[in-house]
Amino acid sequence: MDAFAYLSNLLQDRYIASVMPTSRFAVEKICSRIDPAEARVVIEYGPGTGVFTEALLRRMRSGSRLIAIERNKALFSLLRENCKDPRLRLHNDCAGNVLDILRGSGTETADYVLSGIPFSFLPAKVRVDLLRNTHRILRPGGKFLAYQTFYQPPGCLRTPLREIFSEVRTEYAVLCVPPLLVLEATR
Repeated sequence: MDAFAYLSNLLQDRYIASVMPTSRFAVEKICSRIDPAEARVVIEYGPGTGVFTEALLRRMRSGSRLIAIERNKALFSLLRENCKDPRLRLHNDCAGNVLDILRGSGTETADYVLSGIPFSFLPAKVRVDLLRNTHRILRPGGKFLAYQTFYQPPGCLRTPLREIFSEVRTEYAVLCVPPLLVLEATR
């Protein structure tokens, strides 16, 4: 989508963590962790301009649903204008309201949750509450995938994930600008 729109929102929104949208290499690397056969309901926190949204929709089957939650009004509007896939349900809301959003979508659980939210920017209580709610909405065996820019302290997400989820794996995606820490947590 539009890199200019992303950059102009970066200057106005303190919750945007990177100076540019995630690279195609990193998007493909992260999305490869999602099994299309298992991805009936996928939730995306902070889709921004939609680089992951588009990649997810390319991988997902026709009967699947992608619920994308974007709190930034300008990025939400841009995404709504540019992504017209019937499997996509967009919400201009906070990820912290995911329980209500999911219930309102007519389902109780998700197979995957993908997040680009910069967790180190959130107060500790908000961060932990969001992770607990994410755990709550995932089906058993469901996965939470979070990508964080390398300059965010890894412990601010890794530590609470290990307290809440049964299994947590980490990996660095260094061939992108900026490099990313990718965390995969299984319920």
